[in-house]
Amino acid sequence: PGQLELTQLCAHTGHIMALYAQTRGNFILVGDLIRSMALLQFNNSTGTLTDLAHDYNAHWMTGVAFVADDLFLGAENASNLFTCKRNADAPNEEERSRLEVVGEFHLGSFVNRFREGSIAKLGAPEATSTLVYGAVDGSLGLVAQLPPDVFAFAEKVQHEMTKKAKGVGGLSHEHWRAFANERRTAPARAFVDGDIVEAFYELPPDRMEEVARALQTSTEEILKRIDDLTRLH
Repeated sequence: PGQLELTQLCAHTGHIMALYAQTRGNFILVGDLIRSMALLQFNNSTGTLTDLAHDYNAHWMTGVAFVADDLFLGAENASNLFTCKRNADAPNEEERSRLEVVGEFHLGSFVNRFREGSIAKLGAPEATSTLVYGAVDGSLGLVAQLPPDVFAFAEKVQHEMTKKAKGVGGLSHEHWRAFANERRTAPARAFVDGDIVEAFYELPPDRMEEVARALQTSTEEILKRIDDLTRLH
């Protein structure tokens, strides 16, 4: 007597093994052992779950997170990150039910947890979304969704820095950050590597000037904007 009980309202099947679940309002993002991620919606009035969309690629998921209502971040067992977008306004049901992969990136750490928030946000440019990740090697990191103009700037700096900064062991940045698992390899897209952007600080002054000329701006302006970005973490 007096004990509270949880009563099952509804259930959803069709997963190999649902390992991760994140919620945002009435939306539920599910990460599967093999079947990547799926988006469900709970209806309060009917007490039912609706299957909205799936990523039909085979990914062994290690973590999932909402970036926005229609944008989702996943980590998989080959130490890659990827983003999927829901096309809710697509003209046909097939496209609406498919989560489109829009970003891919090799992180190099086995992520097993995402949490909304930031490590230390100090007057940084306002990011649309920031997620802290934890990896099995004990590392913490930040994934931030940037405004288009800030992302475009960081991407340009990254492009120029890949020409100036040598990777460890001579490995090219493009090769290291390429999405790669046992099934496929693809160039990184829709991600910027904050480490190589911040490597601008380590360049000698003459190489800083070369990057600034390529971006048609000043060294001081690049340093100021990178300073703003570093305040995200």
